[in-house]
Amino acid sequence: MNAWEQVEALRFPGREFDPSTGVARFHYALGDLVLTETVDFGPPSVAHPALDRVLDLLYVAASTSYYKIAAPPRVELDGVALAEGALPWVRALYHDGLGEFAYRNKLEYVLELPIEAARFAEPADWRHVPSGPPLAAVGGGKDSIVTMEALQRAGLDPVLFAVNPNAIIRSVMAVSPQPVREVRRRLDPRMRELNEAGAYNGHIPVTAINSLIAVAASLMHGLGPVVMSNESSASVPNLSWLGRDINHQWSKGLPAEVHLREALLSHAGIQDAYFSLLRGLSELHIAALFAKFTAYDEVVTSCNAAFKLTGASDRWCGHCPKCRFVFLALAPFTGRERLLHIFGADVFSDLTQLPGYRELMGLTAHKPFECVGEIEESLVALRLLTEQPDWRDTPIVKALAAEVPSLPADAEVDAAFRGDAPNVVPPRYLAALTALGSPRSGS
Repeated sequence: MNAWEQVEALRFPGREFDPSTGVARFHYALGDLVLTETVDFGPPSVAHPALDRVLDLLYVAASTSYYKIAAPPRVELDGVALAEGALPWVRALYHDGLGEFAYRNKLEYVLELPIEAARFAEPADWRHVPSGPPLAAVGGGKDSIVTMEALQRAGLDPVLFAVNPNAIIRSVMAVSPQPVREVRRRLDPRMRELNEAGAYNGHIPVTAINSLIAVAASLMHGLGPVVMSNESSASVPNLSWLGRDINHQWSKGLPAEVHLREALLSHAGIQDAYFSLLRGLSELHIAALFAKFTAYDEVVTSCNAAFKLTGASDRWCGHCPKCRFVFLALAPFTGRERLLHIFGADVFSDLTQLPGYRELMGLTAHKPFECVGEIEESLVALRLLTEQPDWRDTPIVKALAAEVPSLPADAEVDAAFRGDAPNVVPPRYLAALTALGSPRSGS
């Protein structure tokens, strides 16, 4: 029998942090199997009283990577004491953040997994509002580029940030004159062999983990709030299962953002430590803003598969749901010649892509388990393309226009660019975004 089989609970035997090196180690126990994650922040510039408590939250967030190995029937928070106000975040992290994992592995009990706290910490008795330069997370795609440009142009002097950046992310950050901070996250090296031996695998709320790494890094260097680039459609689920919404992007959505902000306030005493600048915008709105910035055309990528490709010029696989959606979202605003230059291929000329586009349009199945926009956004993009000589006669656009029962009306098109979806962006930062001008003009 394998070491992880028939384990009754995930336990938290303890963690360490070396303030001289900035290296944190988080230990997790599945029965007799103890696994250790390492996060190397680099030497801190300042000591902050809230840091230890942010590392508590990171300890819990990163545990989802280790829980999924065995998917035991309980999580016992024995080695970490959280303020009671952080518990709703923990429960959501597991019940909703592991929703896709539960769905794909048919583990119904994970949706109601018992989270047992052995003890509670007192709420933080201080209040810290980060006020230095913002720490802007960069993923290499159009979204974080819009955030970078908005913050730079507003004179907010962002520090660019990434966890385990590859050459693609570094090339995007290199276009900007802003300083960069990187953190290395290393999973226990035995994870691969456990997966190969038959342990469970699947999607976890990785954005929650990276967000807390960013908050900790911000505290270590006296920086301001962590600014993410998650859009409104990230909150929309892919499907319903057993009466529960299953959302591939849960940890990028507004409910997750609100839960984490409340946990940071209750347990670590940090207010407005973390928000998504683009939360009020649709994917199409963001795509239209990105089209204003040509300096990133040679480096931008929003393709997750590209991060696994070996060629230095491989930025788009051209065949995944995200490539299809990003091509669709950008096409109405970039013009054909520019978009083909960005992608290196004309996705709309390839009829083998039609089944994937049918999914994006809601004609078949459910929205793909990927970071793609809402069905309504895809339909609005299609309507815009049918009105443009550059695109309306391409094989994919013609085929979809013939199959979609009805295209969105003018009011639905306008709604996609209002930019007023629910968000928690502070006014100063919202003004920086608004200063980029209208999404559908060159202003």
